[in-house]
Amino acid sequence: MLKIMIVDDEQLERDAIEMMITREYGDKVKIVKAKNGREAISFVGEFQPHIVFMDIKMPGIDGVKAVRTIKLNHPNIRFIMLSAFDTFNYARDVMQQGVKEYLLKPGRKSEILAALSRVSKELEIEREEAAKKNHVQAQLAKAVHLLEGEWMNAILMNQVTEFSPAEWSELLGFQTTAGYALVFKFPNKQDRFNEMVQWIKKKVKSALPGEALIGVRDEYYLPCFLFSDSLQEKDKRLKAKLLPMLRNLLYEFNQYFGVAVCIGVGRPYKEAEQFVASYREALHTVRDLDVEQDVTYAFYHEGKSANVPRHDRTQEQESIVINAINNGDFTRAMKELDVYVEMIAVEPTSTYVQKLNELFLVAERILQNNGIVLSSYAYIRAENEYEASSLAREKLRKLSVHVHEWRALHGGDRLEQVKQYIRAHFHKQLTLEEAAEHVELSPYYVSKLFKDKSGMTFIDYVTEVRIGEAKREMLDASKSLKEICFNVGYKDPNYFSRVFKRKAGLSPSQYREKLLV
Repeated sequence: MLKIMIVDDEQLERDAIEMMITREYGDKVKIVKAKNGREAISFVGEFQPHIVFMDIKMPGIDGVKAVRTIKLNHPNIRFIMLSAFDTFNYARDVMQQGVKEYLLKPGRKSEILAALSRVSKELEIEREEAAKKNHVQAQLAKAVHLLEGEWMNAILMNQVTEFSPAEWSELLGFQTTAGYALVFKFPNKQDRFNEMVQWIKKKVKSALPGEALIGVRDEYYLPCFLFSDSLQEKDKRLKAKLLPMLRNLLYEFNQYFGVAVCIGVGRPYKEAEQFVASYREALHTVRDLDVEQDVTYAFYHEGKSANVPRHDRTQEQESIVINAINNGDFTRAMKELDVYVEMIAVEPTSTYVQKLNELFLVAERILQNNGIVLSSYAYIRAENEYEASSLAREKLRKLSVHVHEWRALHGGDRLEQVKQYIRAHFHKQLTLEEAAEHVELSPYYVSKLFKDKSGMTFIDYVTEVRIGEAKREMLDASKSLKEICFNVGYKDPNYFSRVFKRKAGLSPSQYREKLLV
């Protein structure tokens, strides 16, 4: 709706302009009237007009002064000036304020409406250009986010990418040749995890030095990498630089959420392939911290026994790795495997190799029980722990490829079962976890099935089904758009309208009007 303010010290003029506009535009406009410049200034903050018809000669604050004052806080408002005086000085004064429309009083209806039409179209063009610009910026932000995600995955999976560190620096817009890791550990059983993660993302990017990449929260852990060309490898000054910032961040977090969070900090490195070492160091460090302790942050120190995970947690960690493999979440499995190999590093080489073989034997047995056909087990054989850990990571990568290939061939039936479940329950509040449970798969794997087989996300498919049903229901003229909104699973008509327009190219009312013509 177009909001218009009419400012004139003569009531007859105010009423006449209002009548002309109302007869032409009807309920497409909302009009407020003011009898002088002072009143206009006081009204504009609450009413937020798009266009103002402003008389120039008024007692007290005249039109030129009112325009100047209003534009200080509302530069996007458009003005159409009115005056009984055809003088260059008045026109010059308002043109200096960016005003392009200047009408002589009493204005004829055709002149008033023509000026209003010109300014309205100018506003509409600006809105469209702003929307296009915002769309481009949003797409660019999404592309950068995807690039950051790929780079983070490459680091955490210790993979070689097709881009060199210098090329990644160019793509991401900052250098990636020197960096270190932080890992946040959240308290258990929190119902504000997502809010906490968003808060930390903003704080890390604004309060800590360098450029930040934030990973995806994995249960209670959130990995972050900070990059800066001023970092030196094994920089002893890093602790001194970060300590006051970390303490302040932890204090603000506690004040905001009423709970503590733990932070582990890895050492800085200058080689991209070593960033994963900083991540492992940070993860090891934070795992031994407790939110109930007085100090909930720590820096990794090589050889410090406090940072070596306790032996009695080894079996628990082994289960975490196996569950991640079973769920098809091989990104997490690789991260947890790195933790596991560090936890058993205190064992003799023969025991170290034996534990790795036991882990993979159990994992592969579970996969086979789930119907995934694997070849006979190939034992890890190694002369030292470094060789054994390298072979274990390679074994996990090969297992990931095999499982993905097998599921690519056999996952279609399960995907169709999920789609059938969605089509039967789209009118309810559907979740990925609920649909995955129905077909006895992990949410992670169902999400990958949709992406790999359908080229869309779970939410995209739910939206597609809901909008398709909404279109069918619109054929029934007796149903209101609000009723249809609720029938297809949406609780907010405004949100439904936005989603529908994004998918159909028309608003629900426009689509129905076209449909029923």
